[in-house]
Amino acid sequence: MPEIVIVDAVEVYSADRARLGKKDTWITYTVDGARTYMITLPAEIATEAVITAEIKKREAERAKLVGKKITL
Repeated sequence: MPEIVIVDAVEVYSADRARLGKKDTWITYTVDGARTYMITLPAEIATEAVITAEIKKREAERAKLVGKKITL
């Protein structure tokens, strides 16, 4: 499993029309100190457990595509 480091977590007002007036949390993290990614979660559910689960899910999805060759 790669090393994941959360480098920032910021609460902001949501830009989603369905969530006007509510807050989201932007989480910025690095993978193996080389690649940087960002996720957005509703602030009301952005606990360490939920953040960890979301990062694991996204990294698993990304791993399915890394190294694939596409012919057009």
